[in-house]
Amino acid sequence: MIQRLQSLILLFSAASSLIIVFYFPVLKSTEITIYLTENISYARLCVFLSVGLAIFSIFQFKNRNRQLIINQVSKLFISIAFIIIILKKGEHNFAIGLFLFIIPYLLIFLANYFIKKDERLVKSADRIR
Repeated sequence: MIQRLQSLILLFSAASSLIIVFYFPVLKSTEITIYLTENISYARLCVFLSVGLAIFSIFQFKNRNRQLIINQVSKLFISIAFIIIILKKGEHNFAIGLFLFIIPYLLIFLANYFIKKDERLVKSADRIR
């Protein structure tokens, strides 16, 4: 159900991750600017897996516990990509794309909050019946 707030937030998380991969550099030096599309393949793979899991999680709206677990794994992949980029730093400086990884991470965190809130609402409605 795409009209749920957490589904929209997960969609924005996936879109922001893809925008970071293709449009923002993650490392830079005086001559070179490195994007995730160039030579950091494992970090790019982790981001794409995170995007795929976020999109898959949107369609798991009937099972909120599974949705929470999928979102946690998606956050884990974003964290792994972040760590891989930091380890590949070498002589380069951090660029804006690395700091923008906070946005999809926080969006998934926010989606988890709304999923838990939805679960509490359903449990309270079950108690009334």
